[in-house]
Amino acid sequence: MPTDKPVEKEWLCPLYSFDSDSEVVDLAEGIQIKRMPSDLAKFLEGHESDLFWIRPSDAKWMLSLPYSSEAIGDINSMFEEWDRIKKLLFNVIIALRLCHTGSVTAGPVLEAKFSIGTYTFAFKLIITQAFELRQETTYHLSQPNALDINKLLISIRKLDKEGKLHSSVDTALRRFSSSYYGGAEDRLIDQMIAFESLYIGDNKELRYKLALRTAFLLGENKENVFDDMKKAYDLRSQIVHGNEPVDKSKLEETIPKTEEYLRQSIRKFLSLLSQGYSLKKLREKLLDENILKSDGIPDTE
Repeated sequence: MPTDKPVEKEWLCPLYSFDSDSEVVDLAEGIQIKRMPSDLAKFLEGHESDLFWIRPSDAKWMLSLPYSSEAIGDINSMFEEWDRIKKLLFNVIIALRLCHTGSVTAGPVLEAKFSIGTYTFAFKLIITQAFELRQETTYHLSQPNALDINKLLISIRKLDKEGKLHSSVDTALRRFSSSYYGGAEDRLIDQMIAFESLYIGDNKELRYKLALRTAFLLGENKENVFDDMKKAYDLRSQIVHGNEPVDKSKLEETIPKTEEYLRQSIRKFLSLLSQGYSLKKLREKLLDENILKSDGIPDTE
């Protein structure tokens, strides 16, 4: 007698403010981005009032994350699997955002069982910031982007596994992610904390050192980057110290620039750390000494 096809498990996560020119995008570690199936949309519709301020079924795309075979068993194994998925989901969204602009946001993560052409779902885990979604710009993913995203995913995983994802870099990643939410002032504060975590190891001459190191590392249009970073730091200080109201138009002009500088900075730091540079050597030798010599730095892309 023919045997039924075994039930396959995976984790599914709706993506908001997302679009792609490919029906399926294959990423590292068995991760896929694909169109949301109708049965998942219907399942989400039935739970909308209990979960979010926006409609979960509005998402047209989803992440498919591999289910660990070691997650079957005792409760400790399940908790370990949840922690793994939380980290994996964070890394995927960060890699997407580091690739280019766009307000891509993760929805709830559901355990899905696939058998004989259909899914069944269960809420085993909920992770979402979708209620804070900024509907500014849709994230467009083309198949060639997958190469950059995979490179970032592999780099982050490699550094983390080797214990080289320094707390400063981890802080920068998390603050970069946080800067996608909230009001303009909060977003700039998160961005500047991320910059300081990357570029600064002490409290001396923060404004000048941060602007100079950022401008030098990013290479092109150094004077513009230097001036923009000084202005951003001044706005940050104005917000933190609250001496006078902040000009909203200046914030709106500054934030897109600093977001892109931060995106480029994190990518370069990840690349250089993957090549074996320590954070201290990167800051003091590769940046400061080369700044004094007016030499270039290695191409990191």
